Amino acid sequence: MKSLLYLFRRYRVATLLNLLGLGVAVATFYLFMTQVIYNRTYNHNIHYHEHMYRLEIYGNFGDVWGANVCRPFVTIIKDIPQVKNVTYICPYVNESDVKVGNRTIAVPVINMGMPGIEFFTGKLLSGSSKTCADGKHNVIVSRSTAEKMFGTVNATGKTFEGENNNGTKTTVTVVGVSEDMPDNCTLPNGVYICENESVMNEWSEWSFNVYMLLDQGANPKKVERAIKLAFMKANGVSEKDEKEFDKETNLKFRITSMDDIYFSGIGMKDKGNRGLVDVLTVASIFVLFIAMLNLLNLSLSEIPMRMRGINTRRVMGASVGSLRLNMIMENVLFAFVGLVIGILLIVAFQRSETCMKLVSGDINFSTHWVLMAVMAVSALVVGALSAVVPAFYSTSFTPAMVLKGSFGLSPRGRRLRMAIMAVQFCVAFALAIYIGVMSNQSSYIFNSDYGFNKNEVFYTWLSDEAQTKKDAVRAELKKLPFVESVGFAQNAIGVHDNYMGWGRGDGEHRVSLQVLPCDYEYLRTMQLKIVEGRNFNESDMKTGAYVLNKAAMAQYKWFVVGDSIGRQTDWDSQSNYNIVGVCENFKLKSMRCDNSNVAVAFIIFGPNMADWGDRCGQVFVRVAKNQDKIEAKRRIAEVLNKLDGSQKYEMKFLDDDLQQTYVDEFRFISQVKLFAIICIIITIIGVFSLTMFETEYRRKEIAIRKVMGSSVGAVVRLFAMRYAVPLIVAFVVAAPIGWWLSNQWLQSFAEHTPIHWWLLPLSFVGVSAVVIATVVVQSWRVATANPVESIKTE
Repeated sequence: MKSLLYLFRRYRVATLLNLLGLGVAVATFYLFMTQVIYNRTYNHNIHYHEHMYRLEIYGNFGDVWGANVCRPFVTIIKDIPQVKNVTYICPYVNESDVKVGNRTIAVPVINMGMPGIEFFTGKLLSGSSKTCADGKHNVIVSRSTAEKMFGTVNATGKTFEGENNNGTKTTVTVVGVSEDMPDNCTLPNGVYICENESVMNEWSEWSFNVYMLLDQGANPKKVERAIKLAFMKANGVSEKDEKEFDKETNLKFRITSMDDIYFSGIGMKDKGNRGLVDVLTVASIFVLFIAMLNLLNLSLSEIPMRMRGINTRRVMGASVGSLRLNMIMENVLFAFVGLVIGILLIVAFQRSETCMKLVSGDINFSTHWVLMAVMAVSALVVGALSAVVPAFYSTSFTPAMVLKGSFGLSPRGRRLRMAIMAVQFCVAFALAIYIGVMSNQSSYIFNSDYGFNKNEVFYTWLSDEAQTKKDAVRAELKKLPFVESVGFAQNAIGVHDNYMGWGRGDGEHRVSLQVLPCDYEYLRTMQLKIVEGRNFNESDMKTGAYVLNKAAMAQYKWFVVGDSIGRQTDWDSQSNYNIVGVCENFKLKSMRCDNSNVAVAFIIFGPNMADWGDRCGQVFVRVAKNQDKIEAKRRIAEVLNKLDGSQKYEMKFLDDDLQQTYVDEFRFISQVKLFAIICIIITIIGVFSLTMFETEYRRKEIAIRKVMGSSVGAVVRLFAMRYAVPLIVAFVVAAPIGWWLSNQWLQSFAEHTPIHWWLLPLSFVGVSAVVIATVVVQSWRVATANPVESIKTE
């Protein structure tokens, strides 16, 4: 231990850097693993999640799987023997204004079937959902919503004023309070409305997700088969006509477990990527491995200076076993100090709002006490393993030989240290390529052509009150000198992957469209280019009209501009309006989806669709270029707040919300960049330490070279060139690994950037420059020292 303290005092910088590197590695392991746990336990809070499944259908809205089905599936599924219970929930969550006392509060409203949220939570905190659908305007609220509305969790029996579909007011009673769903759950929190049985025969509305609880030991494949046969039966098709049914409809049925739906990419919140989770898992373990290599290299570098002391103790009677154990325990103590540093770094991370944006969910030690224990054990194991090779190596020689000779530059020791360093170089190169590709994809997401102008557009949800006076809203907003246009629509385009879908017709004239209700000025506001026919105009508000994109016209060649959309299909007479124009294709969905063949229909609802309600609940405002966006945002919100005092308006910038669409990907990119930077820093620490010890061993040689006429530059080049071959070899190994990892990640996007060839040499130059610079700085110190002093002290 005394020799360890001596080395710490003599090489304080190298020791402290390695301690810091180990602490950072331990903290990174913990933070990354919390993200792995967050993703792998998605939906695990749901009661009986291991036996719960979601129904998904292929072919109803094109050649893709979809989770949106109609409510009658609940009726046909509940009679299947292996199904224990079944319900549905609407994934489209609307903000609705409710009045509690004198306060107007916007709350999320979720429509679902019986037995309500208890189907997913198992039980309520208070109350019961049994009276939720009895026609008395009863609801269940989540814990956070109860606190927001009433200031207490004990909200059962309390009332508030809501609004019916026809605009009349009604008193609503809270009959139960449920526990909040965590962030890593598909189900939202809010006000849960249980619909009554009267809606269970509506086959036309495919806007619901159906969940079923299976008996323990049930065979999912048999249930899928039973669902298909039940659907055929409900539509008057017998089992013997199954082949004809398959040919005509192209429908397929499957059920996906709650463990898997987050990674399916089908539903609105299904944005998980197993590949990214696997990468984080490997990165979590690998960062400890890199730290262990660094600690091993440090220990090996110290061995030549400790060899005499160790073997002197052997001569004095110490056993080989005790010496080896002592060295291992020294490194375990070293690792313990690194563990403490890591814990302090995690605490500091938690207190930083900026840092917390890099992670999802809860990272508190109390939540992850098992992971905390694993982290502590892992850190100590890293310390122990890093000392095994040095401990056995330093005690493997005859004491007499050690006391007579010098082991500072043994070829075997140098080769081992350089091999360890080469592994670290390999990791650094692969990660440099990886983050280069990630950065290119990030740039591609925002700089590619979306088919509409996403800049200079602000939008927000309107209150129920504001939706009744849209003309006034438009008129007042257009009085602002910087406002160019104002449109209303159900959804912003490009910001998520799920929009309203319509299926019409059958056989060869089967039509599947993504449908976006809007008003006559929405397309102008988004600057969507019309390529055939005309844009919407104000008169279309009295008759109803469609504008389709080019993909829809290409897929359904019987569509004709100027004619009704249902000319050759069995269309709902309510919505059988004329196609007035065709717009250019655009990115309706995120780049996780292939937007090239998405058939889109913009629709203006005519008066005969009044019973559908006002679907255009968001206002979109385009401002002129080169405006002060902060000031524009403030003044637009000011106008809306003046017109409607029922809520406080805060405008959203469309470009910012597009970033939120890829929040999981960008968080992952930031995490991998952090991992890459940490690995490179740890590698540089290793290079620094290795160069420092090697220059110490070769002080006399350097001094003699200088006395014999060598320049400082020649000495520096001598050290720098020693790293050239390991760097080149490491790059040759790392380049294909980095390319493969990057290509695997890009596969999670339907649209992505290519892997540019120049990223490889750029990564080589970047990492090599940092390594060589570290060597030059460290060797320069010794090369410029007085050679007389070096020879005298050797």
